[in-house]
Amino acid sequence: MENTDDFYYFAYASNLKISILEERIGDKIQNCLPGRLPDYGFRFNRRNSDGSARANIVVSESEDVYGLVCRVDQKYKDKLLKTEPGYLLISVAVETEQGDVNAFTFISESDDEGIYPTKQYLNSILEGAREQGLPEEYVDFIIALAT
Repeated sequence: MENTDDFYYFAYASNLKISILEERIGDKIQNCLPGRLPDYGFRFNRRNSDGSARANIVVSESEDVYGLVCRVDQKYKDKLLKTEPGYLLISVAVETEQGDVNAFTFISESDDEGIYPTKQYLNSILEGAREQGLPEEYVDFIIALAT
């Protein structure tokens, strides 16, 4: 039986790094597993206030986004929302080794071109992706998008 005081969150960018996610919500995260979001693609197309790019996802039938599904206490939802200004919270079906999970994730309607992430932001995504054991080809894809 699901705990109604929890929700599932799908992280695909800097929140892949557990220490960053824990800092943002102010508590430990323990229940996470890798997941794949079909029919979406990973992009750096959201302009940050400093002009650099932030990660985003777009609907794309021929792509998948790899990330991390975490069970988060409902009381932290507002904190999580405040860390992602300019993004919408949507519900998605994420595939995991334990079956499909309905989770919330962030998406932006932005579609800016010719922008790139800062080295620090990119490194946080790459460290998190490797920490979670995401496929190396996917990590290489993210690197290619960032250059």
